[in-house]
Amino acid sequence: MSDKYVSASSTPSTTLRLPEQGRQGGKRRRNGLFASLVRAIAPRTDEKRSLVPAVMAVLLWVGLACAGYAFAVHTLDKQQQFVNQRIQEVQAQNEQQMRQLEEQLALVQDEMKQVQNGLANLQEDLQLTGETIGGTNKTKQALQDRIDQLNKQLVELKASLKKLEDAARAW
Repeated sequence: MSDKYVSASSTPSTTLRLPEQGRQGGKRRRNGLFASLVRAIAPRTDEKRSLVPAVMAVLLWVGLACAGYAFAVHTLDKQQQFVNQRIQEVQAQNEQQMRQLEEQLALVQDEMKQVQNGLANLQEDLQLTGETIGGTNKTKQALQDRIDQLNKQLVELKASLKKLEDAARAW
C-alpha cells in the first residue's frame, strides 16, 4: 500500500484518545503538608506570589505550638502545686499523730512508775509487818490478791507501752 492512506482503527469511537502524559489512570497526585507549604512559598512559575498566606500559615503553626506548650506548663504547675499541698497536709497529720502518741507514751510511763512505786511500798510494808500479820489468813489473802491485781495491771501497762513504742517507731 502507499503512504497516502492512513489505516483506520476498528474502534467505534469517533474521537481519538490523547496520550496521558505520565499520569496514572487519571488520578490526581497529592502532596504532603510541607510540600504544599514549599509550593506556597516558592511559586512554580516565574510570576511572583504573595508571601502573606505562607507567613500567616507559619505564624499560625508557631502560635499553636507556643499555646500548646504554655498550656502544658500551666497544667503541670497546677498538678505540682496540688501534690505539694497534699504532701504538706499529710506531714502535718503525721506530726499531730506523733505528738498524740508521745503524750500517750508519757502517760503510760507515769502510770508504770506509780505502779512500781506502789509495789515497792507494798513489799516494804510486808517486810516490816512480816511476822505480825503471819497469824491471819484473811489479811494474807487480801494482800496476795492486791499484789496479784497490781502485777496484772503492771503486765497490762507494759503491753500498752510496747504497743505505743511500736506505733511511735512505725511513724
